Amino acid sequence: MDRLGILSLDILFSNKTYHFKKNIDFQIGFNGWLNTILLVGITEEIVFRGFLLRKLMDSLGFWIANTITALLFVLIHLPIWFYKDLFEFPYILSSILTVFVLGIIFGVVYKKSNSLWSVIIIHSLYNLLVLLFY
Repeated sequence: MDRLGILSLDILFSNKTYHFKKNIDFQIGFNGWLNTILLVGITEEIVFRGFLLRKLMDSLGFWIANTITALLFVLIHLPIWFYKDLFEFPYILSSILTVFVLGIIFGVVYKKSNSLWSVIIIHSLYNLLVLLFY
């Protein structure tokens, strides 16, 4: 997720030229499909939107609960950024911003649709795009 955020902000605010993969590799493999696309989207959304956001909304209201949930969503991504050696300033700021904004958007979609499946599908599709293009 973090590379897409870096790329998005860099494309918007710099004069660099970017070239995406000429040949998209659809040979993701079973591990990529199962872990990155299916399990991550399902488990993260059950925890963050299905449990945390719902519980926090009961006492704090939607926007405060959604902001807290989005911040927690960022925090769970920190270990993988460290592990993949992606924790470099200033690039990490765009990664944090991207994941935070995605967390907010996922929360809004969940609230508007009242369906956890809609957020799981969007999250999984986002992970698929990241896996295919980066």
